[in-house]
Amino acid sequence: MTDSSNTAMPLRIALLAQPAPAAGLSADCLTLLPTAETISISDYLEASAFEKALQTAVEAVSQGKLVRLIANIEQGESQPTILMLAGLTAAQNKIHPHAYLAGFADTLQQAITQSRRQAIDITNQQAFDMLTAAQKFEALYQMVEAIAERTLSDHYWFTEPHQARVASLTFNQQSSLILAQATGLQAPQSLLTPTRLLFIVAGHECAELQAKLAKLEQSLNGLAESDSEPHALISLMSETIRQYQAEASSTLGSANSQPKQVIVLQGASVSAVQQEISAISNALPKVIAEHSHYKTPAGSCFSPSPNSRGGVAFVYPGVGTVYPGMFRELHHYFPALYARLEREGNLKEMLQAEKTYGADPAEMTLGELAIAGVGSSYLLTQVLCEEFAVKPDFALGYSKGEASMWASLGVWKNPHALIKMTQTSPIFTTAISGELTAVREAWQLDDNETITWNSFVVRSEPEAIQTLLPEFPHAYLAIIQGDTCVLAGCENDCRALLKKLGKRGIAANRVTAMHTAPAMSQHQQVTEFYRQPLCDELPEHIRFISAAGLLVKNQNMSNNQNKPVQIDSQRIADSIADTFCSTLDFTALIRSAREQGARLFIEIGADRQTSTLIDKINRADQVTTESCTIAANAKGGEDILTLLKCLGQLITHQIPLSLDPLLEGLEQQQTNALSAANIPANKIQGEPV
Repeated sequence: MTDSSNTAMPLRIALLAQPAPAAGLSADCLTLLPTAETISISDYLEASAFEKALQTAVEAVSQGKLVRLIANIEQGESQPTILMLAGLTAAQNKIHPHAYLAGFADTLQQAITQSRRQAIDITNQQAFDMLTAAQKFEALYQMVEAIAERTLSDHYWFTEPHQARVASLTFNQQSSLILAQATGLQAPQSLLTPTRLLFIVAGHECAELQAKLAKLEQSLNGLAESDSEPHALISLMSETIRQYQAEASSTLGSANSQPKQVIVLQGASVSAVQQEISAISNALPKVIAEHSHYKTPAGSCFSPSPNSRGGVAFVYPGVGTVYPGMFRELHHYFPALYARLEREGNLKEMLQAEKTYGADPAEMTLGELAIAGVGSSYLLTQVLCEEFAVKPDFALGYSKGEASMWASLGVWKNPHALIKMTQTSPIFTTAISGELTAVREAWQLDDNETITWNSFVVRSEPEAIQTLLPEFPHAYLAIIQGDTCVLAGCENDCRALLKKLGKRGIAANRVTAMHTAPAMSQHQQVTEFYRQPLCDELPEHIRFISAAGLLVKNQNMSNNQNKPVQIDSQRIADSIADTFCSTLDFTALIRSAREQGARLFIEIGADRQTSTLIDKINRADQVTTESCTIAANAKGGEDILTLLKCLGQLITHQIPLSLDPLLEGLEQQQTNALSAANIPANKIQGEPV
């Protein structure tokens, strides 16, 4: 069947998986290549039909031919195709293959040897028994797609830095294939689809908005009766987005033009959007009269008096917000971004992938939570800033979120270096977590004395807790956050204080002494840890706000004031250390940010815990009309739906941003419709080698 000797020539056959129907390679590439020879597995009747057909294809490629490998010739164009050509030919014609066929032999070991790789290089092995020839083709096709999508199981296919994805397929113990990653990337999936709808309506006053809502509803009524509803929906979404972009650009360029009010409508179907239109039409007069913010669970929103331009604040959450499976689908929509992040650093470590995406997610240590927290914030920052061109005016962090903001917003030159440092630093492994050596020293405990540490969230005014703290020297007020506080320390002391306070506390069951008095012994070490080299070009337009500026100073702290932190390596390290080692007053931090001009608080990280806290603080301060929050992610929700809700609110608040990713996805769907009609239109997306 194959040359199974250990001296078999290595293969480098470029593979491109093309769904049915597909237009194939772009027309300009086709003119430079020979006419494709179709090889059908169904032409071979013996038990090894798949192997025979693939061997014939390999020999044809070695003769300089372009091959279309299909399962059944009788199905014509209505079936998936694997295009095969020599790797050198693909490179010469600037074609980005999805994968390379690097080995094809009777046994797995022979295929590995032929591919000139080691068994340890294979990051995904699949073995099949009793498959038909057509099923073997399907398995090959799916693996080529998986490599192009960088997807393993139901999440991103993580690898070690600068290592290609390599997979093996073994069929019925008769043949084995080795596939290796090439430069081809799957085209990004569209953020908007016929089941994820978004429309934009803009007008100067209530009557104009009502008229445009009625016009949109009329258009949707017409679509519901159309045979081409999906295609027409894509066109209508594209039309409203482009019209909004054009009007926003003209308003921005004119000094006298009055900005329009903007409504964003979202829903999972035509009927759902029609219900959203009906609801907002009824609410519109009241919302405009009260200058309030309108939003629905589906993501529709309206802000009649947006005042957030120039007041966008990125808020970075602290340790513990990451959750298993976070951002599981995100790479399908931003494949080029993931490829870039993978080239720049260790994406697998950055997101703590083995625990975040493992089959049985293990409980993370404080250091692992810190790394994954910064990693999730870094990733979402890239999505908003690089893909949608959102520019924050302010940045602040909850607890260790301060480190996330410096790492994510182009201040530290090499934030990836902090991953290994966090994994090994005694600060995170033993001093304020784990063995709690800083606590043991502060409490003057012997080695044989145990520490039972815990923290509790309690609904209470901070003053009531502070009054009782002298009676319980091993309990600490760690965090003040709206209508709740976090009490931490010796579990017995904390429970006794809560009992005397007459309050019930919710145990967090997390061992960390951040924001307590014992952490102060680590102040110098924390300062040295975060004294990082800065980028050559710094984001001077962002005002970075630290909780350290709100602290009561003592001799161990830097002399910060209640103003933005200067972008200086030492000042940044000092502010992080001050925050790290002292009580965190998040309520005061949000109030300070508002005083400095922050209006729209966007949480940049996993889940939406900080957004909930800010909402409570704003309600307590009765400023919900002029200040509001947006979460870029939410546990339990679909990542893309939450992102679209975030974008919808940015649009209605008239924050400058690019909607090109939305439009490009819609255009790709229209292109795919042309491809279905056999009109060549698509190109292969690639990444730098």
